Amino acid sequence: MAGRKRGSTRRKVIWGAVAYLVTTLGTLLTDYLTRLHISPLLGSVLATAVGLVLVVVGVLIDAAKEGEAQGAPATAGYPQPYYEPYRPYQSGKRGGDAQTYQGGTYLPATRPARRSAASVAGVLALVLLFCGGGGFAIAYGAQSLGQRAIGWLDEQAKPGWEKKTEDPGRERLARAASRTEGALSVTVTSVRVNTEVTMVTITAKNSGTDSLNLPVFNNAQLGAAGASTLDADPAAGSFSGTVAAKGQATGTIVFDGAIPAGTTRATLSFAHVQGSLKGPDSISVDIALTAS
Repeated sequence: MAGRKRGSTRRKVIWGAVAYLVTTLGTLLTDYLTRLHISPLLGSVLATAVGLVLVVVGVLIDAAKEGEAQGAPATAGYPQPYYEPYRPYQSGKRGGDAQTYQGGTYLPATRPARRSAASVAGVLALVLLFCGGGGFAIAYGAQSLGQRAIGWLDEQAKPGWEKKTEDPGRERLARAASRTEGALSVTVTSVRVNTEVTMVTITAKNSGTDSLNLPVFNNAQLGAAGASTLDADPAAGSFSGTVAAKGQATGTIVFDGAIPAGTTRATLSFAHVQGSLKGPDSISVDIALTAS
C-alpha cells in the first residue's frame, strides 16, 4: 500500500509539473505576441491558436492521467461488501453473481469504463469547435474594442496645437519667395492651408559672424490682402528661430487662421531680428499664392 501511495503521489507531481510548464509557456508566448505590432485580426488568430494548444494539451494530460488511474487495481484488489436491506425470510438471498456473506452479499468490484481514443478525439473536436470559434470571436472583439478605446483616449489627450495641424491642408504657394536683409536671407518654400491654420515652411540662412534670432511668439506675422493679420502659434510649429553664424535653419511656422480662398498675395514678416549690432532689425517676405 505504501509503495502504491508513493507512486501515485509521484505521478501527480509529474503531471502537475507538466501542466505548469505548458501553462507558463503559453503565458510567455501570448505576452510576447501581444507586444508585436500586428493587426487586430492577426493578434486574435495568434491568441486563439495559443489558447487552443493549451486546452488540447490539457485534455491530453487529463486523458493520460485517467488512463493511469484506470490501470491501477481497484481497492487493493478485493471486492467491496454490499449488504441488502433486511427482509423476513430473505436473509442470505443470492442475487446474480453476488456471493453470500453473513446475511449480506459481496458485489464484484466495478471499474469505470476506460476512455477510448474515439472519445478523446470527440472531446478535441468539441474543443476546436467551441473554444476555437468562440475564443477567436472574443479575442477579436476585445482587441477591436480595446484599440478603439485607446484611440479615443489618445484623441482626448492630444493637445490642441497637434490636432489643428493633423490635416496637411492644400498647397497655396505659387512659387518660392525669398528676401535678403544684410547677412540674413529668408526663403519661403511652402504655404499649406487647412480649415483652421496656415502652415508656412521657411529656410533662414545667416552669412554673418554673429548668431541671429528670429522669435516666433509675438513677432512672426502673416498678412494677406483683404484678410486679418495672422499671429503665429509657437507651440504648433517646428521653426526654432535661432540661425547660427554661417549656418541655416529650416522649419514650419503655424499661423492661427486660414488664408481665404481667392487671396493671391501674402507677406511673412518678423518684426524684430535679434543677435547682431550689424542688423538686420527686421525682415519681411512677399509671397505669391494660388487662388485656391
